[in-house]
Amino acid sequence: MLLILCCVILLIIQRDTESTQVIGGRRTVVLGEDVDLSCRLIETDEELEQITWQKSTWEETQNHNFMLIHPNGVTKFIAPNGLAGRVQFIGNPSENLGSIRITAVRLLDEGTFTCIFSVFPSGAYNTEIPLTVLVPPVVNVTVDVTPVTGENEVVLATCVAAGAKPQADVKWKTGTLGSLLRTVTNSTQHANGTTTVLSHLLGVPTRAANQQQVQCVVNQSALVTEKTYNYSINIHYPPQSLNITLSETSKTTVLLCVADGNPQPNYTWSRLVQPWPGSSVRAEGDKLHLLSLNSELNGLYVCEASNPYGRATGSLYVHISSETSAVCWVLLVILCLIVSAALVWYRWKYGQFPWSSIVAKAPEQTRRHDKVEEGEDDSLAATVQTRKEPEEEEEVS
Repeated sequence: MLLILCCVILLIIQRDTESTQVIGGRRTVVLGEDVDLSCRLIETDEELEQITWQKSTWEETQNHNFMLIHPNGVTKFIAPNGLAGRVQFIGNPSENLGSIRITAVRLLDEGTFTCIFSVFPSGAYNTEIPLTVLVPPVVNVTVDVTPVTGENEVVLATCVAAGAKPQADVKWKTGTLGSLLRTVTNSTQHANGTTTVLSHLLGVPTRAANQQQVQCVVNQSALVTEKTYNYSINIHYPPQSLNITLSETSKTTVLLCVADGNPQPNYTWSRLVQPWPGSSVRAEGDKLHLLSLNSELNGLYVCEASNPYGRATGSLYVHISSETSAVCWVLLVILCLIVSAALVWYRWKYGQFPWSSIVAKAPEQTRRHDKVEEGEDDSLAATVQTRKEPEEEEEVS
């Protein structure tokens, strides 16, 4: 009878211990963040003797104890191995809760953590908690060598997603340039488990492609959402389409030299045949200020735009009339306006222009003058006749 009772008790104890277990779960954390490793002993009323934590990580692959927790909550580090100052007990022994928190997680912390509950009289129960550390990529969009306009396909841009765990997914959005470009992607696996992805954007470098906007799109599990990085394609070419214009928006007259080039051209001003006009002009990059407008500035001015890939020139002939001539012309115009205004006023007041009466009297004076001349001729003839008659009388006698 006693033997039967002992067997029943053992069966009951075995049933109870079979349902006793430690629960936990897999954990994933982003590099640098905090993580809670939770474990709890359930389905038992046995006396807790201690809680032990073990780990096997990148830093030390062999499994070993690193922390003990007594029933009264007192903790003891056995072998911190990089966790000193970064791990704390957040559980409650009276509730069979043995959770810990690791702060500022490192990549070396990745591995398997084991939570062990020791109870009396049945012994130890444990669970393994795998910890995965995610590393977000460091993204940069650049180009090793700035492309120069040409006919051969070259790398226009490179999107680098470096040191990611797991490997990042890199794509390009090229907009209107889509059919003219293609991508080549490769990756490099590092010893610490991270991966670097390089995605190259290739195409023929042309002026039309310069400053066109493209986007590198990166997606990875450590990122909350996919990241988009804008990039302006930069293509170098020599100065072209040089043009010189006259600007009078400022206080002084300015010649503006404009050339399309990348990088931005340097500008040089000169005057052909004649010497440089000295203090009458001031050159400032793409601008030539004409400080005093006089005929000494007349001549052919040349602007040269240059960068490391070439040069372009343009010219403009400047002709400035003398100041005296300009004043005379202004005075002449003013005088003409005054005379015209006076004639209009005279015509309005007297109904005719000043010379109208003179023109009207001219025919009458002409007729009077003709009559006077005819009278004088008759008198002269009479006088001659009178003088001839005595001569004839003398001959008769």
